[in-house]
Amino acid sequence: MDKVLADLIRISNIAGRDSTWVQGGGGNTSAKTDDGKYMYIKASGTALKDMNERVGWRRQRIDDVLSVIQDEELAKLDDTKRENEVMRRLLEACEDDVTSGARPSVESHLHAQLDKYVIHLHPMVIAAYANAKNGKGQLDKLFRNEKYPPLWVPYTDPGFLLARRIAKLTGQYKEQYGRKPSILILAKHGLFVTADSADKTLRIVNKVIKLCRSKLGVLKARKLKPAAEKDITDAQLAIRRAAFEVAGQYLPVKYYKPTEGVAAFMARKDAAKLLRTAALNPDELVYANGAALWLEKAESDTIIRKLKSLVQKGQKPSMAFVVKGLGLFVAAQEKTAPVAEEITNESLMIRMYAAKFGGVLALTKREQDFINNWESEHFRKTLVSGAGEGEVKGRIAVVTGAGSGLGRSIALGLGRAGAMVAVFDIDHKAAKETVEMIKGEVPDASAIAVSSDVTDEISVAEAFKKVVGQWGGLDILVNAAGVAPAYGLIDLPVDKWRLALEVNLTGYFLMAKAAAKVMIGQGMGGSIINLSSKTGLEASKNNTPYNATKAGEIHMARGWAMELGEYGIRVNSVCPGNVFEGSKIWNPEYIKVCAKKYGIKPDEVIPYYVDKTILKREIKGQDIADTVAFLCSDKARTITGQTVVVDSGQVMVR
Repeated sequence: MDKVLADLIRISNIAGRDSTWVQGGGGNTSAKTDDGKYMYIKASGTALKDMNERVGWRRQRIDDVLSVIQDEELAKLDDTKRENEVMRRLLEACEDDVTSGARPSVESHLHAQLDKYVIHLHPMVIAAYANAKNGKGQLDKLFRNEKYPPLWVPYTDPGFLLARRIAKLTGQYKEQYGRKPSILILAKHGLFVTADSADKTLRIVNKVIKLCRSKLGVLKARKLKPAAEKDITDAQLAIRRAAFEVAGQYLPVKYYKPTEGVAAFMARKDAAKLLRTAALNPDELVYANGAALWLEKAESDTIIRKLKSLVQKGQKPSMAFVVKGLGLFVAAQEKTAPVAEEITNESLMIRMYAAKFGGVLALTKREQDFINNWESEHFRKTLVSGAGEGEVKGRIAVVTGAGSGLGRSIALGLGRAGAMVAVFDIDHKAAKETVEMIKGEVPDASAIAVSSDVTDEISVAEAFKKVVGQWGGLDILVNAAGVAPAYGLIDLPVDKWRLALEVNLTGYFLMAKAAAKVMIGQGMGGSIINLSSKTGLEASKNNTPYNATKAGEIHMARGWAMELGEYGIRVNSVCPGNVFEGSKIWNPEYIKVCAKKYGIKPDEVIPYYVDKTILKREIKGQDIADTVAFLCSDKARTITGQTVVVDSGQVMVR
């Protein structure tokens, strides 16, 4: 590997692994070859800590990159056309063996003007000055003894215009000091450090951060009483409902215990005032939708009103919420939430320190509009979020009995359809296997394994606590756990009868009761599916427990539909035909019982049942999963209290 590339990867990893240097994994690095012809630069959307010899960088022809900012015709184009053309030319300037489609950094033309090695970061201690009204004056004092002071760059729209402005300012700096600057501090943005060696660049970064930190002081430690679990849950449900009401998105809501910075911020009398300003920088706007929302109490109506007010002002609805006495909540896709949390934590610290330096300096409305319309930032956010599509995208689903059989098929199907899936099963190992299968098919999927005995009310309550704690709500419950003891009437042991009642009826009841409480509290509606059977409609021989409980499940669902309709909660039943694939019910012993019942051989049982259908087609787990996903989606928004039979045309609903 090229030594220059090796140096780039090394300094990138060092910078990216230091949480005091980066926010949300952001930042850029570059390194130029000794002959001055090429520049290795971090790829857009890659975290510095994740760069390696195979991924996370591109190699560009420096002359082609510099020609971009020298092109006067580009300056005449409107913002959108110009930036799209710039990105196209920066990509064309790449000359390497990378085939992944990774884009070079959108700041390539800025890096190309600077020294051999460049590190660009957004440290909190720098932003404390860069986002303060008197920040430049404070920096001038800090660096007054330096022979070559930092170059202060007034805020400029990122991309082409920023690169052009820095070209002009570095030229002026060179005229004054006889050399280009090694330190650049960009208002409302961050820090650039550049030098002729990798290690020297790292040393300068350390020096600048240490000096800037020295004048910030230490925040007063604050002690908080641990928040009550119910208060946290209520806040999650209220925030989730508000985000859905305003943004129309199903988003999980993650709670983060207060850091020292969050605790100190919540104790301030001016906390609400400090958060009234817009986003501090492009990263906060792109990855956290701007400043966090301050809440004295987490009441959904209040949150809805505040979010709508932001939208009416042309701002994005906040995805981070600081609730007094509780801490920080983030309503975002699971992959994006940690980035938003880290950026928001830093933002709170920056705002507190900036208040000491004349007040907070935030992005103006025009500056926000530019960034919101900049395609490059949309591209970066998409890479981070891993956003996908699906019929039930973003909805939180619980599937019982999902460690095997139809429960597993349904969990997989909902995962494919975009849901976050809690895999409930009494067999935790089997539940974990289902989670692995979901993530194997859909790498960006969110899924967790939860141990639960559906017949035990305490176990059910604890399982739901885990789901709400993880994602902040619930949209879908699929009752799929079941047993099918097959005996003739006179041979049926009473304990097997009672087992079927407990699992197939009591289990469905306890799960629906717990789910309905969450859904009603959340106020966003929801969908409950009882997985019954064609046997629930048309009895079968030697199947007393199954006949009774499957019919009971359908009737329970109809009653629940009547009770829960006023809350927008739909309840339906799905009645599969005989699904043999992966089934615990259709085990060798059960197949022998069926063979004896019909006077056929065990290996003739499955063909026998398939032949009884109108379509002569075997029913697969995916067929049931597709039906469940449809019933849980908005396409079925007016369907409730109904029974859908998925059996290739064997039983007709009457």
